[in-house]
Amino acid sequence: MKNGFKAVCDEVLNNILPSPEETEEALKLFRTVSSYLEPALKELHYPYRISLEGSISKDTHLRDDTDLDVFVLIRYEGMDRNWLEALVDTMYEALRKFKPKKFYASHPYLRFREGGIEVDVVPAYMAYNVGEVKTAVDRTPFHTEFVRSKLTKDMLNDVRLLKKFFKGIEVYGSEIKTEGFSGYLTELTIIYYGSFLNAIKGIANWKPPQVIDLLDIYEDVRDYLRFYGWKPLIFPDPVDPRRNAAAALSLKSLFTAILASKSFLENPSTNYFYPKVEVGPWNYIESSVRSRGTAVVGYLVTYEEGTSPDVIWGELKKCLRLGQRTLNQFKFEVVDSGIWCDEVSKALLIYEVVPQELPPYTLHLGPKVFRTEDVGKFLSKYLKVEGVVGPWITGSGELVVMKARRYLTPHDVLLGEARYILHAKHLTDYRVVRLSDLNKMYSSSEDFGLWLYKFVIKRPVWLK
Repeated sequence: MKNGFKAVCDEVLNNILPSPEETEEALKLFRTVSSYLEPALKELHYPYRISLEGSISKDTHLRDDTDLDVFVLIRYEGMDRNWLEALVDTMYEALRKFKPKKFYASHPYLRFREGGIEVDVVPAYMAYNVGEVKTAVDRTPFHTEFVRSKLTKDMLNDVRLLKKFFKGIEVYGSEIKTEGFSGYLTELTIIYYGSFLNAIKGIANWKPPQVIDLLDIYEDVRDYLRFYGWKPLIFPDPVDPRRNAAAALSLKSLFTAILASKSFLENPSTNYFYPKVEVGPWNYIESSVRSRGTAVVGYLVTYEEGTSPDVIWGELKKCLRLGQRTLNQFKFEVVDSGIWCDEVSKALLIYEVVPQELPPYTLHLGPKVFRTEDVGKFLSKYLKVEGVVGPWITGSGELVVMKARRYLTPHDVLLGEARYILHAKHLTDYRVVRLSDLNKMYSSSEDFGLWLYKFVIKRPVWLK
């Protein structure tokens, strides 16, 4: 295993190490952006600093995957939402050349692409120590400083390998879309375990609630649970131990990482880092679903352009859960569900459901006939109601009726209950769709085609 493991890691590392030219191009863009921001910031007359944060500042970035996190740190005690809005508008004007867009997380920020590099320009409070931070982003410079002080040169490449591994198994990123491992959490994991191999071995043996602590704050897991609450993974932030650095990680992402790590240790392969998916033709999609006797239904929705990805993913996930709950309420079992979103204006909420159709009537058991008060209520409710068969008495002495179902197919449920399910601020329109309605999208959109193929096939491509 060791030789196979090393060969795989060497091959992957050779492909993900950024070239000096790529790194210099990104740093050059940072200097350019800073030069555009400087004049506007000087006019504020507050202490400020333009700081490069994120993976490139820690030398943990990947080839052809370099983003710039440009932080505008300002020392102003009166910084509030309205002031930040005005500041971002000022920065927008300074960076108009790059055609930035405004997004919202804990507060507004700018994003644009230049030369294939995605740039986030984030305003934050210039805290002199962690105790002064006002929002989550204010903590970022302290994270950068900590990671740079702990990662050795060899560990930088171990971080790169773990990042690529998490990306390959689709659990990288703490945003609401993924609910996975953030870049910072990935770096902390390598700092804790010391190497990529040790990290994979450690993850393979995790069991939620898993506690990983660089500071050894408590001896008993129960003390961590009392302080941080139940989470799949509790990793106290060594920069600010009041915070769980793994708070965004979902159970599904954690379990995916555990299974992938076990599987990788047994059979090392580059497929975990570069999952190869050969998308089949449309008739393969249809025949696969038909063979298992399920129904695939969902909502094709549109939403307001310019909505922050975190905001729209949060709304879509809430709607997805409501849809599943509603289908269950009307006696349909949801085998699987998922969301595809173009992060522009269109999304799909999809469910694979059994059965395809229910019988038109359902049995409803009533009280024993000797329970006089309950029998009276039951008879008054059902005796003269249209669409009810019975009541009659069973051999064991209960009253029973057959009631007509409100919905016979999952498509009918989504259509009839859409107002309840699609209760989201930024959704503007919707259409209930069956699998057959997605043929055109499958053929015309490579991104959607890949997503739907993986949804139908189910098995992770790295699981051999």
